[in-house]
Amino acid sequence: MVIPNDNPWSGLEAGKTDTRRVDATARWNWFWAVMPRTDVALVLQLSDLPNPVPDLPKLRNLEIRFQTLPGGPILYIRLKDSAQLELFDTLCRDVMAAGEFAGTEAEALERAIGRAFRWHYLLRGGKLEALAEEAQKGLIGEIEVLKLLIASLGAKPALAAWTGPSGAPKDFELKAGCIEVKARRGASKPFVKIANEHQLADVSDRRLWLGVLAVDKVQPPHGRTLTEYVDEVTELLERTEPSAIMDWDLHLADAGYDVLHDYSPWRWIVSPPEFHSVAEGFPRITAPVPLGVSGVTYALALSACTPFRTDWNAVRSNLVEEDQP
Repeated sequence: MVIPNDNPWSGLEAGKTDTRRVDATARWNWFWAVMPRTDVALVLQLSDLPNPVPDLPKLRNLEIRFQTLPGGPILYIRLKDSAQLELFDTLCRDVMAAGEFAGTEAEALERAIGRAFRWHYLLRGGKLEALAEEAQKGLIGEIEVLKLLIASLGAKPALAAWTGPSGAPKDFELKAGCIEVKARRGASKPFVKIANEHQLADVSDRRLWLGVLAVDKVQPPHGRTLTEYVDEVTELLERTEPSAIMDWDLHLADAGYDVLHDYSPWRWIVSPPEFHSVAEGFPRITAPVPLGVSGVTYALALSACTPFRTDWNAVRSNLVEEDQP
C-alpha cells in the first residue's frame, strides 16, 4: 500500500512495524502505526491487559485485537482495506477522542472499545440519511424518559430497561413495570397514535404506564437539535458513569442515530412527560384481537385518559421499590 502524504501515517516506514506517537500532550499512549504487511493502524499502549479480556467488535475491513509485545500489551485497530483510509482516519480520531475523556487507563480502554462498537453498528447498518422528523421526535421523547430513569435507578439499569430501539413492544421494560412513550406535536389535536395492539397490552405481573410528551419544532435560536439532546446524556454519563457509555452508544445505533449526520436543520423543544396508569378501564385495544386481524393502529384521545393521570413521583416510587436488588 502506498501511504499518501496527507494523513497521520505518512513518513512511517512500510514493511515493518513503525510507530509515531499521536500527540505528546495526550493523556494516554496512542500511536499511529504501520504494520508488517504495510497496513496502517491505531495503537493504544497499555500497562496491563484487562482481566477478563473484553469482547471486541468484528468488522469486515478492520482487525481489532490485543497483542503482547516486548514493550508491553497493546490494543490495535488495523485497516485491511486501503480504499477506506480517509474513513479510517476519522474512526481513529473518534476512538481516541472518546478515550481521552477517561481518568484511568482501564477507563480509556473501555471508552475506546465502546466507541469502536459504535462504529461497528454504524458501519454494519448505519443509516444513509438522517432520521426523519417523526423518528427524531420519538427518540427525543424516549431520551427524556430515560433521563428520569437514570436519575432514579442509575445509568446501567436505566439503559438495560430501554428496549424501544431494539423493537420490543414497550419502550422501557423493568421488573416492576413497563413504560410506553409517545411524542406528539403540542398544537396538534389531543390524540396519540398507538401503532399496534401490543403497545398498551398488559404484561404479566407488571404495571404499565403511558408517558406523553409534546415535542415541537422551533426556529433558531430556540430549542435544541437531536445531537444536543444526545450530547447532554453523553456528557452526563462521562461525568457520572462512564462504564455505561458503550450501552448508550449501542442503543443509539439501534435507534438509527448516526453521530456523523447533520441534525442542525431541526431544532426542538420538549415538555415534561405526563404519565398515565394503564389499568383496568383504560381506553385501549389489546391482544388478542379477532382471528385474522393484526397490526391494529388507532388514535387514543388524551381526554379519555385523564382519569388515569398520575405523576412521575408515583411511577418512580413503584419502579424504584420493586427494581432495587
